[in-house]
Amino acid sequence: MLGFVDETFRDGPQSLWATRMKTESMLCAAQMMNRSGFAKVCVASGASFETAVKFLREDPFERVRLLNDYMPDSPIDILIRSRNLFGWERYPDEVIALLFKCLQKAGTQTIKVFDGLNDIENIEAAFRIGKQLGLKTSGFLAFSISPVHTDEHFALKARELIAAGVDSITMGDASGLLTGERTRSLIAALKAETQGRIPIEFLAHHTMGLAHESYREAMLAGVSTVTTAATPLANGESLPSTLDILAIADELGIETALDVDAIRRTDDYFQWVAYQEKHRIEPAVQFDPARFHAFVGHQIPGGMISNFRNQLSELGLIHRLDEVLEEASRIRMELGYPIMVTPFSQFVGVQATFNIIQGERYKTVPNELYLYALGHYGKPPGPIDANVLDRIINSQDRSSAPQNLDFDALILDDFRKAHGPFRSDEELLLTLFYGDKQVKAMHQERKIFTGLPTVHTPLRALLEELARDTSLSTLVFERSNMRFSINYE
Repeated sequence: MLGFVDETFRDGPQSLWATRMKTESMLCAAQMMNRSGFAKVCVASGASFETAVKFLREDPFERVRLLNDYMPDSPIDILIRSRNLFGWERYPDEVIALLFKCLQKAGTQTIKVFDGLNDIENIEAAFRIGKQLGLKTSGFLAFSISPVHTDEHFALKARELIAAGVDSITMGDASGLLTGERTRSLIAALKAETQGRIPIEFLAHHTMGLAHESYREAMLAGVSTVTTAATPLANGESLPSTLDILAIADELGIETALDVDAIRRTDDYFQWVAYQEKHRIEPAVQFDPARFHAFVGHQIPGGMISNFRNQLSELGLIHRLDEVLEEASRIRMELGYPIMVTPFSQFVGVQATFNIIQGERYKTVPNELYLYALGHYGKPPGPIDANVLDRIINSQDRSSAPQNLDFDALILDDFRKAHGPFRSDEELLLTLFYGDKQVKAMHQERKIFTGLPTVHTPLRALLEELARDTSLSTLVFERSNMRFSINYE
């Protein structure tokens, strides 16, 4: 039976709503989500934790706890970003262990871990620690198109993940580049490598309009789960909608166990949230070959391109955007084809901007790219161009650059003594990731949840909204044999 993993609370808002979904909005949908029959519900990642603390002033650990309380039948899943975890530094094993313990205590049952270089050595400790704690783990292989990202490359990485002890492999395409044909060959290569020892899960964004095609092939190839989102949080830069993929599964005669009524109610609810918060509902994307070929070189996420437009406009250089993107394609190749996810998409994009604005390639090299060249972030998928490597290493005086690349240097006891006392290990971790100032502000401003927020029926919500419209004089409502009117005068 095909399982579905839901990303309405995590990937959907991160892709479409700048990660600004509030805990209250999630809780109002939790009981409907729990009825839906998802194999897992992914509720958080580094981006959502950071946004909760810094912008929404919500405790992200409390969010996980509450969602677990209201979704007892739906395993809670969390996405982990390599050794960066939920912060921006690379953290040692003791921080991984403490974070996983806190997540597990809050109700997390499964974690999926990815590395932007697909360097399994970077994340094997997470699988070992997760297994010791009794968490289920999935190794997330990030797809990309390049000369080095072949089916053989991903089969090798699957072999390494199996050796690391994962419970499943998630084949994930965050850029939406997988065609049906490539999906077919890729899943076949993974299945040949895994030999049925562990299940293969599938995730692909709809950015290029290819997701329906790739999901069809993945389901025909026998993946164990597919990942989707509620319709108002789907499409565009996000995942395909649950109902769309369910329709394809039904068409193929693939058995599923979802509660369609609960899913439709969830869709209706988030349609209302989108209306209230003025979020655009994205239509299903249509494939455009020209757009695909323009994107496949640089593979910079849409959000970053928007930032480029704003920055170049402020400098009066918006007419050079195409040059920046072309330069990004060249840099990505020179750096060994890192997958264009955080933080590597930022490294490439910032360097491309510097190169174009300054008129000289690698004249200015940020410390982060310098550390990347030294191997601080792991082994790139392909070799770094020798001339570029030499240019980066010798670009300028590095006396101010971090010299100690040993991330095991951080000792939690020392951090606790220097920045504590802390009310809990959760507060310690949030302070480590985001700083004392942000955590104090979160505690001062956060909303306390004492019970499940009230969800009004669609009819009541409609009437309340219309009652606020001062331009109306009379409202007449008719349905079947029911008719009533309201006079506003």
